[in-house]
Amino acid sequence: MSRYAAAGALAPLLASGLLIATSAAAQEAGRAVIGAPTVTSYQIGTGDAQRTVTQTTMPVVVLLPISSRFGMDISTAFATSGVVAGGVTTSRISGLTDTQLRGNLAIGDNMLVTLGLNLPTGQYLIPEAQQEAAGQIGNDFLNYAVSSMGNGLAVTGGLAYARPIGAWNLGLGGSLRRSTEFAAFAVEDVAYRFTPADEMRLRVGIDRPVGDGQLDLGLSYSTFGEDVADSTAVSTGDRIIASASLALPVRGVDAFISTWNLFRLEGEQVGGLAPRENVFNLTTGVSVMWGSTLVQPNVETRLWSAGGVRAGNLLSLGVRARVGIGALGVYPSVGLSTGTLFDLTDGSETRLSGFRGSLTVRWN
Repeated sequence: MSRYAAAGALAPLLASGLLIATSAAAQEAGRAVIGAPTVTSYQIGTGDAQRTVTQTTMPVVVLLPISSRFGMDISTAFATSGVVAGGVTTSRISGLTDTQLRGNLAIGDNMLVTLGLNLPTGQYLIPEAQQEAAGQIGNDFLNYAVSSMGNGLAVTGGLAYARPIGAWNLGLGGSLRRSTEFAAFAVEDVAYRFTPADEMRLRVGIDRPVGDGQLDLGLSYSTFGEDVADSTAVSTGDRIIASASLALPVRGVDAFISTWNLFRLEGEQVGGLAPRENVFNLTTGVSVMWGSTLVQPNVETRLWSAGGVRAGNLLSLGVRARVGIGALGVYPSVGLSTGTLFDLTDGSETRLSGFRGSLTVRWN
């Protein structure tokens, strides 16, 4: 289950060096507005048992550099998610997500302090008719742009530090998130409250040039307290994320390969233990200039296991592009997916197919 709403995923604490570079670049580039309408749809099963879960989102990010060392950004999204079975919509949820406000202060050339505020502008009290749609989008294997409509009032403080060490650049970062209680769902007109656990996240990232290319490595660890659902305490399980990417020019094109692995430790859920989970992702592709347009065809493979048992696989073929149109930067993307979900008890298979399309536009 994903921890935070999609809009929150737009601005996490990244590798420290990358965060500092991004903040500095944004302040130098001036104010900007970024919109990224996205459609994600998965068909699960076949025949009469087939369900289609579709989500459309419109995230918006506004970058506000105040000075050469201090900048702010604000982000939110409007999302609609629905479940269709037998040609009939069985559940649907739609509305604004939470709004994130973040300030970044550069101290010297090596340190960045961040303070973020999650404003509860999303939908919180989810009635029974909408709970299927809200629950289907909240997982780490199927990558919906919005994983939750709201996560309560929360404050996040972060500190990042970066410095060169020989040919390498080293980045260190840490953050702490504190959330408040909110009414999360309703059953038979009874509202049940939810208090998200506090989260502490630590990250280390290193990178260096490799010939005319670049190598990046990262490792993060997130630890959580106990979520409280009404009067029941549960634990999502700590998370470890390792990532690596390599970009190199090969025979006149820029080839790239990137991978990440999410490992969630065993947690607690209502009625028993939540088994450990592992999601592994590998993406390969090339970047080719076609006139003034950058085109990136890519292949992505994802493997999911739970409790040491295979739970799913997914193969995606996609293409991204970058087009400059005056003051606009336009980044269209489209992809098709096919895969299988496995029952953890008997190993039975359920076919899976999907589509994802997005159009990111940046206006400076």
